[in-house]
Amino acid sequence: MPELRHLRYFVVVAEELNFSRAATRLHMAQPPLSVAIRQLEEELGTELFVRTSREVRLTDAGRALFDGARRTLSEADRAVATARRTGAGQLGQLRLAFSWSARFETLPVLGRAFRAEHPEIELLSQEMWNAPMIPALLDRTIDATISLCPELSSGIHSETIRSEAVVVLLAESHPMAGERSIKLSELADERFLFFPRELAPRLHDVLTETCRRSGFEPSQRNESFHSQWDLDLLADRELVALAPESVGRALPDGIASVALADSKDVVETRLLWRDDDPAPVVDSLRSVARAAFT
Repeated sequence: MPELRHLRYFVVVAEELNFSRAATRLHMAQPPLSVAIRQLEEELGTELFVRTSREVRLTDAGRALFDGARRTLSEADRAVATARRTGAGQLGQLRLAFSWSARFETLPVLGRAFRAEHPEIELLSQEMWNAPMIPALLDRTIDATISLCPELSSGIHSETIRSEAVVVLLAESHPMAGERSIKLSELADERFLFFPRELAPRLHDVLTETCRRSGFEPSQRNESFHSQWDLDLLADRELVALAPESVGRALPDGIASVALADSKDVVETRLLWRDDDPAPVVDSLRSVARAAFT
């Protein structure tokens, strides 16, 4: 099989039909070019050029090789360029898991910014509870996650991309639903709609600790806030729940978001990825996330 460099030399000579001009295009001396063409002819067992003192022209074998050689070089150049761009995080596929809360504002903002900067990277997203995110990262099912108060683990890097205040969500029938702000301690006797702790242990603990800092241990209903939301059942319940502020900007009918006057607590959304051999596209995502939420 001829070397690609010999094919490249051949194509340039075939285009110029002049060894001196071809050598100039190739940034090399003419004698080594002539030697390389002779080596290619010997390897193929046929002459590719008719050389006289007045002209250089292709033989029938040379014409047969010319088009195929140009296609081969074009494909090789394209493959090399694709490999370089993929290695630089400009091409490829990014598998991204995200927490439920990210779908309201964080994921759309990041997705639009990422598509604008890297239109040739395919972004595949899937919603996932926090608990299975770390195993999915470690077994390479996904490349990165966007997670609200994520689980942390060795072998996983994380970077905070945004911080938000905690708000309380209330059914509009609740006596305090019309207030601009309330003290969380005023809800101490309410039953809060959380979610099973095993689905997102650290997030559950952060929200519980927010109540404790306001002086009470929250009574929790044995239902899932997220499931009730997705099934459009929240307005039918006596809803009292805690959520990041961005969730409160996309509420279904019958639900109100109220600021907390006595809490300075914030919840962090983090980007997580493997610290061993990360996909190049993850670096691209990190760069976009930093800019999007500065």
